[in-house]
Amino acid sequence: MFSAITMDKRQLLVLCIATGLVIFQGSTSVGVLPVYAVQMGADSAATGLLLAVGFFAVMTGNIIGGWLSDRVGHRKLILLISLALWIPAALLMTQATNVSQLTLLLGLKWIPGGVANAMIVTITGLSAAEKERGRVFGLAAMAGSIGGLLTGVVSGPLAARWGFPALFVVMAALVAVNLVVAIFVKDPTVEPKAAPSVTTSSVPVGRLFYLIVIANMLARLGAFTSDLGRPLAMTELQFDAAAVSSAIAVSSAVTLPLPLILGWLSDRLGRKRFLTISYAVGAVGVLLLIPASSLWQFWLSATLVSAIISTNGVAQAYIADLVPPQAMGRSISLLITTSFLAGILGLSGGGYVMEALGRNTTLFLGASLVVCGIGLLQVLRQPVPNPEAALP
Repeated sequence: MFSAITMDKRQLLVLCIATGLVIFQGSTSVGVLPVYAVQMGADSAATGLLLAVGFFAVMTGNIIGGWLSDRVGHRKLILLISLALWIPAALLMTQATNVSQLTLLLGLKWIPGGVANAMIVTITGLSAAEKERGRVFGLAAMAGSIGGLLTGVVSGPLAARWGFPALFVVMAALVAVNLVVAIFVKDPTVEPKAAPSVTTSSVPVGRLFYLIVIANMLARLGAFTSDLGRPLAMTELQFDAAAVSSAIAVSSAVTLPLPLILGWLSDRLGRKRFLTISYAVGAVGVLLLIPASSLWQFWLSATLVSAIISTNGVAQAYIADLVPPQAMGRSISLLITTSFLAGILGLSGGGYVMEALGRNTTLFLGASLVVCGIGLLQVLRQPVPNPEAALP
């Protein structure tokens, strides 16, 4: 699985480290900052706004990063600049004295963070050969999962012992570490445009690209309804906070190697097949949440739903296979952006839908969205690597 990878091993290592450090920042922002907001007196609406601003900022940064990657080039330089700007933005978080300031500074922090994330993913796609992109993106996704797991081990205890300002200083220091790591990144060379290639599908390449993006967004929306419904259901059944968080811990631990496994299999047997299988498993996980009443049932549901998130690397590899190198930055950043948009819509809109229709009906609708994503995937055919297409 590893020995056959022809990509520069040092390049692969530094990109995986960079990915893990970025995901650590993101997981800490989503998982720990709401606690700080509540301590400052935020209600549920203000806490939701905090997370929405963070998601919107990283979306904006990803869009900017994708545009700069394709129009300006010099990806390594842009990565270094964005990380350098990220450090003072992270340190400014220590100066927040109320929820409004915290929300504003979180948004300011994640714009350069989104640019950096877009650069890392784009450089990863351009550095990997088509036959091994699944494994490369899978390794990067697994590194990101490790970064997410470390959030629970490090961020919460650190904030509880020394306070949130100390946590923000540590987060800024880790961005500085990422800046040092990024110095060793090689900026891949993008070859001039070649003559148009022909795909094995009668559907235009541009449309195939949008089908992948929409399918990914629908599957993520379904997964987010589960993320919202699971803690509500467990709370109603009198499970304590430790039990509620255990579902996340168990699912994360069980699925940790899954992105790499899926990436390796997709290199050998095709990407669409494993996107379809993973989405189907995730839809079953959402539906299993409806009758769940025992702790192990919530663990099982969360683990199955995690299969959708584990396809991130496969979807990115599919996009990298499909689009020309000159459009890779914008294309992958759009995929990432719609995933964040699904989070905003799923977590904010899902609450209103649950209030209006009930939790079980909302979960059924969430599973139906995943099934719709599977239906869109059936139009896809494995393309010839890097065909020319009119893409955004």
